[in-house]
Amino acid sequence: MNRVSLAVASSFALLFGGSAGAQPLYSNGAFVTHPQAHVSGEDVSLAQDVTYPGYTALGFSAGPEWRLADDFGVPTGQIWTIEAITLFAYQTGTEAPFTDARVIVWRGVPDFAPSEKLFDGTASNVLGDSMPGPYRIAQSVQATGPFTDTARRVQALTIELPEPLVLEGGSYWVDWSLLGAQAANPVYTPPVSILGQAYTAVGGFARQKCPTTVVQPDCVPGSWRLFENGSSPNLVDLPFLLIGTSFLDSIFVDGFDTLPDDDDP
Repeated sequence: MNRVSLAVASSFALLFGGSAGAQPLYSNGAFVTHPQAHVSGEDVSLAQDVTYPGYTALGFSAGPEWRLADDFGVPTGQIWTIEAITLFAYQTGTEAPFTDARVIVWRGVPDFAPSEKLFDGTASNVLGDSMPGPYRIAQSVQATGPFTDTARRVQALTIELPEPLVLEGGSYWVDWSLLGAQAANPVYTPPVSILGQAYTAVGGFARQKCPTTVVQPDCVPGSWRLFENGSSPNLVDLPFLLIGTSFLDSIFVDGFDTLPDDDDP
């Protein structure tokens, strides 16, 4: 879990929008490393695979068969009312809007007893909007700007809760699976990315749920696992935003997309 300043959270909310009357309440970490550094004028999120050998995951599988989850905490003595959640994801080779999101908010670690589902958005599509944002680019492809690669355009996905979710002080998790415009192709969520920092995991470590169809030594079908960035030992968080209000005036605070081959677009 990564806390950021209200100013940073506000900039995300202004860029990607939010529910009427709500405010940016919490960010789980930033993934933009080079603001407005693309030739198009858009922001860039750089995967630092040169700076950190083995740091080869551009993104982590977030659908259609995989699930991702990361935690956040409501401080003791505060009550948060969550109206919307913003997730971030991309499909390689397309900037088309995403089409579907299935999201759960847990009190406690997903699927662990006695964790409780406070919001279960798996029965129907809870995606409200999909807006193009930064480009995700590998450092080994292009290390400095102006950046030109356009293969991975990150979308900001607004998850609209049908009713506000009221949370008291405690530990919670957001758990999601996404579907892109290319329904048969993988979906990826970029990790929290900070220049000069390989390890970005704080609090509860992000998790990935393996599909029942996947058989790998480190991926038991249907089970959750911690994940590191590629073959490096560095654990990373996943970015998301919570949009809502607080009762108190407070400071708001395989499965990988690997590096492209030389002949990739």
